[in-house]
Amino acid sequence: MEPEARYAWVGLGVLALVALLAGGLYWLAGGTENQVVKRYTIYFEKQSLEGLQIGSDVRMRGIKVGKVEDYAILPGDARRVRVILQVDARTPVLRGVRAEVARHMVTGLAAVDLVNPAEGGPPLLEVPEAEPYPVIEEGVPQFARVASTLEDMSLEGREALVRFNALLAQRNQEAIAGILSNLEHLTADLRQHLPGLREDLTATLASSRRAAMRLDELGSNAGQMLQHTDARLGRVTAATESTLAAARQTLSILDGEVRGLALQLRLSADLASQEIQTTAHSLRLAGDALQGSGRALADPARLLYGANLDTLGPGEKK
Repeated sequence: MEPEARYAWVGLGVLALVALLAGGLYWLAGGTENQVVKRYTIYFEKQSLEGLQIGSDVRMRGIKVGKVEDYAILPGDARRVRVILQVDARTPVLRGVRAEVARHMVTGLAAVDLVNPAEGGPPLLEVPEAEPYPVIEEGVPQFARVASTLEDMSLEGREALVRFNALLAQRNQEAIAGILSNLEHLTADLRQHLPGLREDLTATLASSRRAAMRLDELGSNAGQMLQHTDARLGRVTAATESTLAAARQTLSILDGEVRGLALQLRLSADLASQEIQTTAHSLRLAGDALQGSGRALADPARLLYGANLDTLGPGEKK
């Protein structure tokens, strides 16, 4: 009985080891066989995919959220690589997300980091035409930005060195040496003539002080002159106002006289017109009388002997 019991315990131990081995393999595989996942497509063109493999990690904020399911170089455009990602369905992949390739500096293995926009947004669900899954745009990794910045800094540093070398050229060094020599001579001359310059400056300051005092006196005199001028201008203004008042009064009187003269002229004109009409009437009557006299003088016989007997009188008929 003991051998049979021992074999039973051995069998149970082997079964337990097999179960543990299966559980370990399942844990190492990530347990994704029954896990709900979503798939996304990325087209890499600007970033190097060195170290990226099928099964490489897909991370978001440093946490593994999926793996690389497949990748292939496009036959029509060898610069682009299509990568299919398998991401846990619970992971919030938002619209505007960017995919960046992160590479471990020691092992050289690469992973795909998903970076959501800082302002958030709706989930990425749209599937473009002729695509099986939603497409995630390619981003620029932080390392690439740092490398670009360092490259720009190196270019600027190289340019600065070139300019510095040009500044330290032989001709510039000679010019700088001449400037320093001239400065040395100038300071020596200043040190030599400094006592005389002090005296000149003292005299100049004294002259400036006297000129300032003289200007102060002139300003005071100018103020007094302005006060007298102001008083005189006041008197002139008063006289001018009285003169203007008298002139206005004189103009008013002249205006009245001119109006009276105009009335008299109008009356004289009316009387002259009436006299002219009377004279014209008298002249018309005199003309009619002269016309009658002329007719009478035209027939002297009638004037002497009277009218002809055959001549009919007014109202008579033959």
